[in-house]
Amino acid sequence: PEGYEFDDKTGKVVRVEKENLEENGSGTGAGTGGTSSSVADECGPQTVDGIIIGSRCEIQPGGRRGTVAFVGEVPEIGGGGHWVGVKFDEPVGRTDGTVGGESGKRYFDAGGTNMGGFLRGKNVQVGDFPERDIMDDLDSASSDGEDEL
Repeated sequence: PEGYEFDDKTGKVVRVEKENLEENGSGTGAGTGGTSSSVADECGPQTVDGIIIGSRCEIQPGGRRGTVAFVGEVPEIGGGGHWVGVKFDEPVGRTDGTVGGESGKRYFDAGGTNMGGFLRGKNVQVGDFPERDIMDDLDSASSDGEDEL
């Protein structure tokens, strides 16, 4: 039936994701499952189209904000494909713009430890995302009509 196919390796009928059905035609018969094209779809150059160095961005999930500092391939990171290097506004990252530790290759300068990150284009939204002002958060928290302690 549609949505299922026979897996020659295991000898069992397995459920096929909807996107794999479209790639394989009707989804019947043995196929590769579209793994090579799905990797290209998820990590290819089209995933970083419109993401320009210097643009402000917001990362999902989490709503972290920063500035795009690098766009391109980073062979040192497993999984291959294209990555977006982001210099975060706050120390919420996992890198300083270097891949491979202290002796690794620097792709951008994040301005400090934990100030940068390498992310997939699908997680980066470019737009008008100004730095958040911590004082704005404090002002809105104290204006809720309750007395402060």
